[in-house]
Amino acid sequence: MSTSFSRSIVRLGLAIVRLLLAAKAILFRVARLFATAIRPLTRGVLSIVFVPIYRAGFASRRRIVHWYRPAKSRFMFFVTNRAMMHVAILGVVGGTAVINLSMDTVRAETLDAFNKSLAYAVITQEESPLVEEYADMDVAALRGDVTSYLSEGSLSPALGATDGQDSQFVNTTSLAGGGALAVPVLSGSSASVAPRDGIETYVVAEGDTLSTIAVRFGISVNTVLWANNLSVKSVLKLGQSLSILPESGVVYAVKSGDTLIKIAKTYNGDAERILSANKLADSSAITIGQKLMIPGGTPPTPVPVKRTTSVASIFSPAPNKTGTAVSSSSRMIWPSDGHSIVRGLSWFHTGVDIDCNGHSNGSSTDDNYAAADGIVTFAGPRFSGYAGGYGNLVIVDHGNGLSTRYGHNYSIYVKAGQQVTAGTPIGRCGSTGNSTGTHLHFEVIGSRGSKDYRNPLEYIR
Repeated sequence: MSTSFSRSIVRLGLAIVRLLLAAKAILFRVARLFATAIRPLTRGVLSIVFVPIYRAGFASRRRIVHWYRPAKSRFMFFVTNRAMMHVAILGVVGGTAVINLSMDTVRAETLDAFNKSLAYAVITQEESPLVEEYADMDVAALRGDVTSYLSEGSLSPALGATDGQDSQFVNTTSLAGGGALAVPVLSGSSASVAPRDGIETYVVAEGDTLSTIAVRFGISVNTVLWANNLSVKSVLKLGQSLSILPESGVVYAVKSGDTLIKIAKTYNGDAERILSANKLADSSAITIGQKLMIPGGTPPTPVPVKRTTSVASIFSPAPNKTGTAVSSSSRMIWPSDGHSIVRGLSWFHTGVDIDCNGHSNGSSTDDNYAAADGIVTFAGPRFSGYAGGYGNLVIVDHGNGLSTRYGHNYSIYVKAGQQVTAGTPIGRCGSTGNSTGTHLHFEVIGSRGSKDYRNPLEYIR
């Protein structure tokens, strides 16, 4: 009985599978027939509606980018010019001054608040009562043991006085008959600032700051910074160990050729104080590697590093058009008549795009130039392969594994195998290939080829 039941279940399952397979085949046939029927309609809609819209949008984008990018570059150069920034600052300052000078009325509450201020009392030499307010507090708890001095020299408590707050004015006429004013000694937890002989180590605790540590040991904040190679932006950490000098100044490790006079002059210190602070018999007692405490000294001012290039060099004049070498140095020269960079290097853009003075047909009045001496390894159209989309492309090999590419040329002046020098015209700037406006796509490539794109701005002057 169980065997026949099992067979029946298996037959039913097989029948369901066959039915599903048949349904699948029917659905595929219907889908093919439907696709065959609507394919002409789909092609017609694409060719009549979507393709014209896409072409119009692409054409309009090229026209807009043609004038937008140069205008944007010129505008940004104009607003970031140093003179314009000075004019803007002077305008803000002048406008603020005019607004303040033109104010001829003062709000009543503002004037009343000024009349009650400490500045008003100092200027007018008038005393105004200073009132302290306490919210939700027991007034009796605020009464302290502040005393007033009587003519007999005895003390009596002043009712309503607060405990040591500057809310009561003392009438100096009441200090008659030889009364004395005793100043209370405030006790605190600050460490002693007694003279110290050597450098101590302090472990940063909770709540410590550079200023509180400096006050604790009686030295300047700069002394703490200099002794521990810190800056004002440094963040202290719990448990951090700090070197604490015995007094304000710097510590210097003696080097070969140093003299006491030279060290004192370099670190703005005094030779006699250095001898005394370090318990030296005379100036000849210093040894190489010895750490000297320079009381009151300061580190020497670092000499500014002069940079050989600047952002302004990007806008330097283009090379001449005679084909003569502009520079024989190892640096590369600016490779185009255009001066504005409209797109920089990124993970998806392998070079820099330099704007050209172009026309709507993709031509230009600007030329492109060899950035350095070398040999032309390729000169011609490149719309496919590893460099597809470059349009009319020129590749120059400069030796030592370094080469440059010049893409989107309208026309090419050189040929493969030709030797060129820095500044030689290699082509007319254009918009051939995968381009959205007349510009030079300039690349610097290392020895590993397409895996070694360099930043051109680190090479060109």
